[in-house]
Amino acid sequence: MNAVGKNLKQLRQREKLTQDALAGRLHVTRQAVSSWETGKTQPDIETLTALAEALGADVRELIYGPERVERLYIRFQRRYIVCTAICILAFLAWCVLELTLAPYLAELLKKGYLGWPSYIFACTVPPVVYAAAGVLLPSAISLWGDIRLRSGRVRRVLSALGLLLLGHYVLWAVVPLLGNWYSIFRDWFYLLFRLPLLRNSSLFLAGCLLFLGLNK
Repeated sequence: MNAVGKNLKQLRQREKLTQDALAGRLHVTRQAVSSWETGKTQPDIETLTALAEALGADVRELIYGPERVERLYIRFQRRYIVCTAICILAFLAWCVLELTLAPYLAELLKKGYLGWPSYIFACTVPPVVYAAAGVLLPSAISLWGDIRLRSGRVRRVLSALGLLLLGHYVLWAVVPLLGNWYSIFRDWFYLLFRLPLLRNSSLFLAGCLLFLGLNK
């Protein structure tokens, strides 16, 4: 029995599936599953991907084995530690800016000197922190357990949704700078992003989705 066949059998038994049940999920014959497990034939790349999804596993588990993939998770923990630390530093930096720079910019705006620094600050610093908070949540959870999604299709969908939310916010922030065009888009954008809670929660969600979608 080759390595892939051994791993396939182990993962199938982990899911408490018979060869017939697994064959039914893949729309193949039981003999095909038996041939893969005994090493008589080798599944191709597309079949490996289908097997992984049918077994709720990662393709790497089929190739290297569940135990080795579990050991590899220790390496990923370093990534999560760095990601968590960066997000915490971003939050601390935001607190410092809110106590120092934000009051100064508000005073400038109140006196009618400069308005654009306050606008840039409001449209960049807090949103980055809310997005970082969205990344921080799954990153911190990953320190105790691997929450990487095994399905590449699901990861791509989540990444697209996260980018869509971020792109929507960027447009919302840029629209007021478009001059006369602003009046055309104003009602639409403000209908969607009128409340700060809605804006901030969407950025938080974007951070979560991008972490889950890009973490593979």
